[in-house]
This record gives sequence, structure tokens and C-alpha cells, in this order.
Amino acid sequence: MVTKKKDVMSKIEPGTPAMAERLSVGYGMTLEEAQEIIKERKADPAAHPYERYRAAQAFLEAYQARPQVIAQNPGWKRTPQGR
Repeated sequence: MVTKKKDVMSKIEPGTPAMAERLSVGYGMTLEEAQEIIKERKADPAAHPYERYRAAQAFLEAYQARPQVIAQNPGWKRTPQGR
């Protein structure tokens, strides 16, 4: 994830407070709330709705996710003529 600061691109590393802050806007919960929801739901399934539990799991997965290379080739070839 990248943010723009006066035409300068800065990276937001996974697992940092900046990443948690941006994810909390989208998921509607903080990192601590997500961890608490998962812990409470494991102990008592009636504590939180399933959708909220899945959102908490997705939050933590996105928070810890790292970019992975999928393909080594770009899927296209350059020709000497530029075609």
C-alpha cells in the first residue's frame, strides 16, 4: 500500500501502526478489537455474529499480508521493431 505526500511516494509496511490505521477505516474496527473478537468468539460462539468474526479474521490477514510474486514473466514480449 502506498500513500502520496507532496508528490513523494512512501510505502506502508505490513504489520505497522500505519497499516492498522488504514485498515481500521475500511473494516470499522481497530487491531485490538479484531483480536478480541476472534478470542471471544472461540471461547463463546454466541458472543459475536459470524460476519463480524469473519471481518476480524480478514482484518488480521490483511494486516499481516506481504506481497508475493505470482509470475516471473510479464506475459508479453518485446520485438526489435516495436510491434
